[in-house]
Amino acid sequence: MRLRIITPLRPVVDAEVSDFVAPGTEGEFGVLPQHVAFLGSLKPGIVTYVEDGTRKRVVISGGYAEVRQDVITVLADDAQLPEEVDVEAARADAARVQEELSRGAESAEVTERLLRELALAEARSSASTR
Repeated sequence: MRLRIITPLRPVVDAEVSDFVAPGTEGEFGVLPQHVAFLGSLKPGIVTYVEDGTRKRVVISGGYAEVRQDVITVLADDAQLPEEVDVEAARADAARVQEELSRGAESAEVTERLLRELALAEARSSASTR
């Protein structure tokens, strides 16, 4: 299968893979060769895939995944390889968001935004340790 992870600024991954797992908004999902056509939304988290027998990771900010004819295309607002992540900054972001959440949000929309930010910060901070 071909995996393409693309952001507005750059292609992040373009590789032949044998396995793919992503954080869908309705739950984690996996894709193997010959998968049925699929379109799903993604939440912030870590995408994993197997390339040449090695499991690899990419942090995504959310987006969409399309599976069609053994091609997986992930469109994300932002994506980072583990070596690109500033782990200390990610931990600081997570602490800041947790502090904001502990004070309470003025609306459900603000709470939802903060929870997405927290999920992304936690994914970024754990990306290099898995």
